[in-house]
Amino acid sequence: MRPGRNEPFASEKEQPFLIKDLRSLKFLLVQPQDSEGLALRSHLERIGCQVQEFWPPPLSYAEDIDIIFVMVDRVIESKLTFHWQADAQSAVLIAVIDYENPLSIDRLLNMRVNAVIGLPIRPFGILTNLLTAVNNHRREQRLRLNIDRLQAKLESSRIVERAKLAIMLADSYSGQEAYRVLRQLAMKRRTTVDVVSGEILSGLHWRDDENTLMREDE
Repeated sequence: MRPGRNEPFASEKEQPFLIKDLRSLKFLLVQPQDSEGLALRSHLERIGCQVQEFWPPPLSYAEDIDIIFVMVDRVIESKLTFHWQADAQSAVLIAVIDYENPLSIDRLLNMRVNAVIGLPIRPFGILTNLLTAVNNHRREQRLRLNIDRLQAKLESSRIVERAKLAIMLADSYSGQEAYRVLRQLAMKRRTTVDVVSGEILSGLHWRDDENTLMREDE
């Protein structure tokens, strides 16, 4: 349903990353020292950004780097390699390109860039692309963190359920009684039900496919 005049859009319910916040970030420009590179650096410094330059592309990047600008076509023309782990992005990646064609677009998609800026460098559009990329990256990081937490919670629940089933099979307890046993053990050892469940299962040969168990000495 479309929000009414006085109802905020969903994106407005979260605090966005604003222009004033850019000064707290560290930028790395992977580019040669030419006129276009100077123009990009000058524009970012006018905004108040902390800027470093690196050429040729480094093998790895410092963990405290927040945003990386890379002149993709300059890397290709110089027959260099831009080392980037697309599956484990720790920084916002913004590509700067001369032109676009199917090959370059495929390359950018494989790199999983967060934004693209065209040459020649013009002040208009850089700030918008930058802030949009940062906010989208932060949102993606939050989603990944939530997914990791949900996966960890799901795995913990599975361990507890396995331990409950092990107790039920061994002592003919009901599910509620088996969980009560786990809680009592956790309280006695001053730990969590998850930890106790893991300890119980570690002493058993557990087979998920048949929901069967054997003690280590059997």
